[in-house]
Amino acid sequence: MISNELSYFSGFENVPTEYENKLWSDGLPWYDQNEQNQANAVVICLHGFTATPYEVRPVGKACLQLGMDAIAPLLPGHGYSRLEEQKSEFPKMTKEGMFEAVRQEISQARKHYKFVGIFGHSMGGAIALTMASEGLVDACTVTAPAIKLPLRGEILIGLFGWINISMPKHPDNFYNPNYLFENSKAGLALQRIALHARQYLSRITCPTLVVHSHQDPLIDSIVVKWIKAKVKGSVEVAWFDDSGHVLTLDVKGKEVSETIAKYLANQIKQS
Repeated sequence: MISNELSYFSGFENVPTEYENKLWSDGLPWYDQNEQNQANAVVICLHGFTATPYEVRPVGKACLQLGMDAIAPLLPGHGYSRLEEQKSEFPKMTKEGMFEAVRQEISQARKHYKFVGIFGHSMGGAIALTMASEGLVDACTVTAPAIKLPLRGEILIGLFGWINISMPKHPDNFYNPNYLFENSKAGLALQRIALHARQYLSRITCPTLVVHSHQDPLIDSIVVKWIKAKVKGSVEVAWFDDSGHVLTLDVKGKEVSETIAKYLANQIKQS
């Protein structure tokens, strides 16, 4: 954990005892280490808006099975189990706070690993693309990257982005510990993350995999075209149209996670 302004919970460190009862037990940061990690490689996994590291755990497990370590931080403002703390902490998230948290996680990883890959879902995907644009990772993988927000979010931000207001949202149809509301201030930070990631796509030179669904109700599939058109490095695309937005936990979650892990393992072989 770092300063209050940029607070996050690193996968490399134990959660401070004073926070253990404040966070979802299923949503804590995690660090999976493979004793046979001969490639000296790690994948940093980033969860989405309102969610927790639980959301990206399937990718970590798939990476572990292919000989890579995997780690997931709990990003600023996320993971609180009590509603009063959710509504207090969530609006504090900022674009720079999110970016700096992940930069620090990557910096920690670089101390121990030769190859550092990144995976991000939705908001985490936009952050992962930003880290790739800064040249901080060796390969980038994303699912449903939030570089274009849904119309509902744009309207909420446009009307209430400068005040603190929350609106309920529909829960997932599978288990996924996350906030059951959206917040205008947090949404404004997400919009800034999305715009920043989109602006700097052309600076990405590392290999990139984009996994998406044409049936995603939140992130328009046009984001795949943008990434393919602007990213300077090689780009591969995988479609899972039986799934909705949270591809890692939906009906094809196992296949999605294995696709990501195999792609990263292949990049390690080629590096």
